[in-house]
Amino acid sequence: MQRTDFWRLTRISLAPTAIGDPIAGMLLASHGDLPEAKLLLLIPLSLCLFHGGLVLNDWSDRGVDQDTRPDRPIPSGRVSPSSALSLALGLLLGGVLLGSALDPRTGLATLGLTLLIVAYDLGPRGKWLGPLTMGACRAGNVALAYACSLWVMGEPTNLFLEQTLPGRFLVPLAYGCYVVLISGLARAEDGDAALEPTVLRGRLLCAMTLLPLPALVAGVALHSPVGGTLGALLALSGAPGLWQAARDPAPWTRERVTHCVGLLLRRLLLISASIALSTSALGSVGLWAALVILAGYPLANALRTVAPPS
Repeated sequence: MQRTDFWRLTRISLAPTAIGDPIAGMLLASHGDLPEAKLLLLIPLSLCLFHGGLVLNDWSDRGVDQDTRPDRPIPSGRVSPSSALSLALGLLLGGVLLGSALDPRTGLATLGLTLLIVAYDLGPRGKWLGPLTMGACRAGNVALAYACSLWVMGEPTNLFLEQTLPGRFLVPLAYGCYVVLISGLARAEDGDAALEPTVLRGRLLCAMTLLPLPALVAGVALHSPVGGTLGALLALSGAPGLWQAARDPAPWTRERVTHCVGLLLRRLLLISASIALSTSALGSVGLWAALVILAGYPLANALRTVAPPS
């Protein structure tokens, strides 16, 4: 396996989004203050689960990709299926081990999220089941970082009985809803759904309206209207591009769907940064964390030149 093939197989250019999720979750738990140093393990944990899931997905879809995307590393023969499977399982196992090193409860929660990822990759993906499972995976990534941070900081373990905590758990739920819409739109990209202009345009516009929701929910849950407003405004900076794409009178082709899915994916970093920014009025590092997440854009562009996603 050549190094470039490894980077393409793991979709290395998407790594910044896997970094943004745990940062947002940590800041949500710490109210914008600097989290404990050991919690930084949540970042490699997230990377292991994210990229391990992507590789396992490619391994599972290798037969279909042989016809639809023969240039991918596995169907092209540049990476053997056994090597890809070993890499995927190694990354997923690494994520579980990192979670266990943080806290036994985090280890169990990481195992649960890993099983959900495996279920998405290897199980059936229907019209609703696939997108909902994908949304649950990404929401679970943020929720895992949030819950683990509370456990490590010694917060109450019965998260759902605390008055303020359930509200904060709605933040990853709102994030997951956005991902559900991306996954639903991507079904048309893969040929699993018809190119119905009204449906596709509607999903794109719904996703646009969801951009500020995680930050607004965070602002309400944290009793920080200023922070929530700042985060929502940051997230809304991604709306004009989606509005323009939705209003484009050109016919809906698979290429156009691919372009729109890319637009939505690139706004995941914006949402993570908006969640971090929503804590900026409470703690000292919310603003800086948001800037770190936004720095993922030039990093992703640089990685894309090294290993273009397929």
